[in-house]
Amino acid sequence: MTRRLEPHPDVIVIGGGIIGATIAYVLARRGQRVTVIERETIGDGASAASAGIVSPLDQRQYPIELQQLLWRSLRSYPWLAGTLQEETGLSVGFQQWGTLLLAETEAEVTVLQELGQWLEERGFTAEWLDGPATREAEPLAPVHVQGGLLLEDGASVLVPQLVRAALAGAQHHGATVLEHTAAVHLEVAGERVVAVETARERLPTDTVVLAAGAWSGQLVAPLGVPLPTVPVKGQMALIDGSTRRPRHIVGAPGVTGYVVPRADGLVWVGTTVERGRWGTRPTAQGLWQCIDTARRLAPALLQEEIHAVGAGLRPGTADDLPILGRVPGWRNLWVAAGHFRLGVMLAPVTADVLAEAVEKESEDEIPARFSPRRFLDPPAES
Repeated sequence: MTRRLEPHPDVIVIGGGIIGATIAYVLARRGQRVTVIERETIGDGASAASAGIVSPLDQRQYPIELQQLLWRSLRSYPWLAGTLQEETGLSVGFQQWGTLLLAETEAEVTVLQELGQWLEERGFTAEWLDGPATREAEPLAPVHVQGGLLLEDGASVLVPQLVRAALAGAQHHGATVLEHTAAVHLEVAGERVVAVETARERLPTDTVVLAAGAWSGQLVAPLGVPLPTVPVKGQMALIDGSTRRPRHIVGAPGVTGYVVPRADGLVWVGTTVERGRWGTRPTAQGLWQCIDTARRLAPALLQEEIHAVGAGLRPGTADDLPILGRVPGWRNLWVAAGHFRLGVMLAPVTADVLAEAVEKESEDEIPARFSPRRFLDPPAES
């Protein structure tokens, strides 16, 4: 996915994961000359291990600013998937399954019924099912299930294919994509970043968007800016779904992970939440947790063959909120990182918000709660 590099791109996007790819696509569609730098292979890393869930879930714990971004993003996914396929001929595996959240106890019945009411008040379709109706809707559900909340607006996407399609779409609009190219240094002059240096060359630019996931903080550290992005390792297993496959995305209040059907016929099961772990090799403990998720949510899957296992590093932050906006002290350096478990769901709206901000050179449309300024010490902020 490499094209001849045009001189002096308007924007260099550092990071070719789901966030960087969608930002590059939107910028290129708007007529910006974009170059994407990806340190690994396009579609690998966290993308390859992602569940690809695009669904309203229990998001009541999030601040209202994040909820609003999530709902806007979820509703834009059909357009994004359809437009990318039309422009590139590449399917991203976007498929509406519905999401079924299972209640294992009477207490969870109450929790899910309250969640359903909350989601309906916000415009989503939610239907409460009793135990027999839940098992009829989802034959793989455990026999002891007390009931389930069925959410119509539940879909999954094949994230590596989405990333590749977004970057192919960006290339369709004139972007350059450089794989296996790590950014090693940001060259600055005054209050501006004037070039990105890789191991092979110096790339001058007008603007830099930092979307390097958990590595974003490391790249700006030499500039003296605190950007505390941390890795959050997540492990998963892919199960052969040719014989048994759930009809819905399945979760439960008492279970950390999900069981997710995919358009390629496999079933994704995961995940773990291992903060501060950089390694990307699965562990026995992590895979045990994934298998236990299958046992809790769709026990019949335990009879099926494991197709693959893997792990990825999601970008976390100290407050588990995204980092969006201009890097303090630098006029043309922007960041979109720290999306934690919401990278896939927030990708379309993040791309729209960041592209608008870069074009207008204004942070007015970005909620202040997500600004990287929140990590500055009080003396530096005054």
